[in-house]
Amino acid sequence: MKRWQRLWAAAILALVLAGPAPVLAANEIVVGGSLSLTGPFSEPANRMSNSYRMYVDELNARGGWLGRKVKLVLLDDKSDNQTAIRLYEKLIVEDKVDLLVGPYASAPTDAVANVVERYKFPMIGVGASSLSIWSKGRKYTFNVIQVAQDYQKGALHLAKEIGLKRIAVISQDTLFPRQAAEGVVAWAKELGLEVVLNENYPTKQTDFSALLQKIKVRRVDAIISNSYFADAAAQLRQMKEQNFNVKMFSSTVGPALPRFPEELGPIAEYVLGYSQWEPLPDILKNPGMAEYIASYQKRFNEVPNYHAGQAYAGLQILETAIKKAGSIDKAKLWETLKGLETTTILGRWKVDDRLMNEHEGLTFQIQNGKRLVVWPPRYAQTKAKLPMPDWDKRPKN
Repeated sequence: MKRWQRLWAAAILALVLAGPAPVLAANEIVVGGSLSLTGPFSEPANRMSNSYRMYVDELNARGGWLGRKVKLVLLDDKSDNQTAIRLYEKLIVEDKVDLLVGPYASAPTDAVANVVERYKFPMIGVGASSLSIWSKGRKYTFNVIQVAQDYQKGALHLAKEIGLKRIAVISQDTLFPRQAAEGVVAWAKELGLEVVLNENYPTKQTDFSALLQKIKVRRVDAIISNSYFADAAAQLRQMKEQNFNVKMFSSTVGPALPRFPEELGPIAEYVLGYSQWEPLPDILKNPGMAEYIASYQKRFNEVPNYHAGQAYAGLQILETAIKKAGSIDKAKLWETLKGLETTTILGRWKVDDRLMNEHEGLTFQIQNGKRLVVWPPRYAQTKAKLPMPDWDKRPKN
């Protein structure tokens, strides 16, 4: 047998031993992505996973897309940027998924945006809000939610309303919190508030006593914390331990998680937080909200928060684009998404030339253990209880 014949025979034998090639892509439309199913971002990411899975189940019950069932492939990036990059390379090159949804959090999304750019693969960036992602001339990552720079916008307007002057800005040293801090400084300047301290702290920092002391000597009225769950919770607990009182404490991601008031109890009272969306169909009046909330609550035994809602909205956008394009061809979908205008449970979606959507979020305050919207006024459920009372003047419970 000649050498080329031996090589050909070996190749055929290898294919036989490997078994049949996957046929899922031929019979199903495969939607892929990674989420931080473990690691520090796991709580919000798993709520996104809930909505993705529920949406796909509902979708398949009504026939799928283009007459084909939909398969969801969600990989665990462990809240790590480099892992996310490897997984999106795998999804595109090896798994050959048909469609992509982005990871949770701005830093992983910024990392994988370079991957989808290289392969010209349109991706719905559902879990990212940092403006810098869309300030680099990229063409394939589509924004859904409000930018990080506006997360503290409502809190600063409320600070202005009650006459606060001096604020301290503290931020975890990762992409999203740094971008949120950038917005705080800009809004403070516009509203005439003085930033007397603006400091980043390491990702895994748990002891904030020295930082709180640095803030205390500056006689601040408010602490604006650009943070996640663990760091915001630690900051509040340590403020109470030190009997350090301010008139306002506002955080970003942490207070929007249901476990925040559950685990902190009275310490969480009066804290301001930000939400891209709240399960308030009678106030927000976006179509499909009531049905989504009821289905989610029935399946997962909890009311969805904004992380769950934005994931559901991301697949609504994708479905509308597929129907309009009549195809899952990447080039056709890309063109369709660029010109698409639709309404999701989060509200109107239409991107500009940077692929950014114009979405306005909500500022809430934790009152009696519940998130209640206090800004903007047209969506407010109640008035903010500010200034915050001193620790020793709060009800004992």
